[in-house]
Amino acid sequence: MKQIDFKSFLIGVLSTALLFILTGFEANGNLGDIVVNSITVRDDGHGGFITAYNQDQKRTLYLGTGKEDNGYVQTYNKYEQPTAYIGSNREMDGVMVLNDRYGAFGFSQSGKK
Repeated sequence: MKQIDFKSFLIGVLSTALLFILTGFEANGNLGDIVVNSITVRDDGHGGFITAYNQDQKRTLYLGTGKEDNGYVQTYNKYEQPTAYIGSNREMDGVMVLNDRYGAFGFSQSGKK
Protein backbone atom coordinates (compact mmCIF):
# COMPACT_ATOMS: atom_id res chain seq x y z
CA MET A 1 0.00 0.00 0.00
CA LYS A 2 1.31 3.42 -0.93
CA GLN A 3 2.03 6.00 1.72
CA ILE A 4 0.37 9.43 1.48
CA ASP A 5 2.79 12.15 0.51
CA PHE A 6 3.04 14.74 3.32
CA LYS A 7 3.04 17.69 0.88
CA SER A 8 -0.13 16.45 -0.83
CA PHE A 9 -1.82 15.93 2.54
CA LEU A 10 -0.86 19.45 3.69
CA ILE A 11 -2.10 21.01 0.43
CA GLY A 12 -5.43 19.19 0.84
CA VAL A 13 -5.90 20.37 4.42
CA LEU A 14 -5.00 23.97 3.58
CA SER A 15 -7.26 23.97 0.52
CA THR A 16 -10.19 22.74 2.61
CA ALA A 17 -9.54 25.40 5.27
CA LEU A 18 -9.35 28.09 2.59
CA LEU A 19 -12.65 26.92 1.08
CA PHE A 20 -14.39 27.23 4.47
CA ILE A 21 -12.95 30.69 5.01
CA LEU A 22 -13.90 31.96 1.55
CA THR A 23 -17.47 30.65 1.76
CA GLY A 24 -18.05 32.18 5.21
CA PHE A 25 -18.61 28.84 6.90
CA GLU A 26 -20.19 29.02 10.35
CA ALA A 27 -21.07 26.02 12.50
CA ASN A 28 -24.64 27.24 13.15
CA GLY A 29 -25.49 27.59 9.44
CA ASN A 30 -26.06 31.35 9.70
CA LEU A 31 -25.24 33.11 6.43
CA GLY A 32 -25.06 36.53 8.07
CA ASP A 33 -26.45 39.60 6.30
CA ILE A 34 -27.79 39.09 2.78
CA VAL A 35 -28.33 42.06 0.47
CA VAL A 36 -30.47 41.54 -2.65
CA ASN A 37 -32.57 43.53 -5.09
CA SER A 38 -35.51 41.12 -4.99
CA ILE A 39 -36.63 37.84 -3.46
CA THR A 40 -39.16 35.46 -4.97
CA VAL A 41 -40.84 32.98 -2.62
CA ARG A 42 -42.58 30.10 -4.36
CA ASP A 43 -45.20 27.74 -2.97
CA ASP A 44 -43.83 24.23 -2.43
CA GLY A 45 -47.26 22.79 -1.64
CA HIS A 46 -47.21 24.15 1.92
CA GLY A 47 -47.47 27.84 1.00
CA GLY A 48 -44.70 30.30 0.36
CA PHE A 49 -43.86 32.53 3.31
CA ILE A 50 -41.31 34.62 5.18
CA THR A 51 -41.24 34.50 8.98
CA ALA A 52 -39.22 36.73 11.31
CA TYR A 53 -38.25 35.92 14.90
CA ASN A 54 -36.91 38.09 17.72
CA GLN A 55 -33.80 37.29 19.75
CA ASP A 56 -35.86 35.06 22.06
CA GLN A 57 -36.93 32.94 19.05
CA LYS A 58 -40.52 34.20 19.28
CA ARG A 59 -42.30 34.81 15.97
CA THR A 60 -42.88 38.53 15.28
CA LEU A 61 -43.87 38.54 11.59
CA TYR A 62 -45.51 36.28 9.03
CA LEU A 63 -45.75 37.30 5.39
CA GLY A 64 -47.18 34.69 3.09
CA THR A 65 -50.11 32.68 1.84
CA GLY A 66 -53.14 31.68 3.89
CA LYS A 67 -55.66 28.83 3.77
CA GLU A 68 -57.77 30.47 1.05
CA ASP A 69 -54.67 31.04 -1.16
CA ASN A 70 -54.72 34.74 -0.24
CA GLY A 71 -51.66 36.71 0.74
CA TYR A 72 -51.47 38.34 4.15
CA VAL A 73 -49.16 39.98 6.66
CA GLN A 74 -49.52 39.27 10.37
CA THR A 75 -47.49 40.85 13.14
CA TYR A 76 -47.01 39.55 16.68
CA ASN A 77 -45.73 41.16 19.87
CA LYS A 78 -42.84 39.77 21.92
CA TYR A 79 -45.25 37.34 23.62
CA GLU A 80 -46.33 35.93 20.21
CA GLN A 81 -49.80 37.43 20.53
CA PRO A 82 -51.21 38.59 17.16
CA THR A 83 -51.32 42.40 16.97
CA ALA A 84 -52.12 43.23 13.33
CA TYR A 85 -53.44 41.49 10.21
CA ILE A 86 -53.55 42.93 6.71
CA GLY A 87 -54.86 40.65 4.00
CA SER A 88 -58.05 39.25 2.51
CA ASN A 89 -61.23 37.99 4.14
CA ARG A 90 -63.35 35.02 2.99
CA GLU A 91 -65.20 37.23 0.49
CA MET A 92 -61.83 38.20 -1.08
CA ASP A 93 -62.08 41.82 0.09
CA GLY A 94 -59.10 43.56 1.64
CA VAL A 95 -59.25 43.74 5.41
CA MET A 96 -57.20 45.16 8.27
CA VAL A 97 -57.54 43.94 11.86
CA LEU A 98 -55.82 45.36 14.95
CA ASN A 99 -55.67 43.51 18.27
CA ASP A 100 -54.67 44.59 21.74
CA ARG A 101 -51.51 43.37 23.49
CA TYR A 102 -53.29 40.19 24.59
CA GLY A 103 -54.38 39.25 21.06
CA ALA A 104 -58.01 40.24 21.69
CA PHE A 105 -59.95 41.96 18.89
CA GLY A 106 -59.68 45.75 18.87
CA PHE A 107 -60.51 47.19 15.44
CA SER A 108 -61.36 45.95 11.95
CA GLN A 109 -61.86 47.66 8.62
CA SER A 110 -62.89 46.10 5.32
CA GLY A 111 -62.11 47.54 1.92
CA LYS A 112 -65.57 46.54 0.64
CA LYS A 113 -67.76 49.49 -0.39
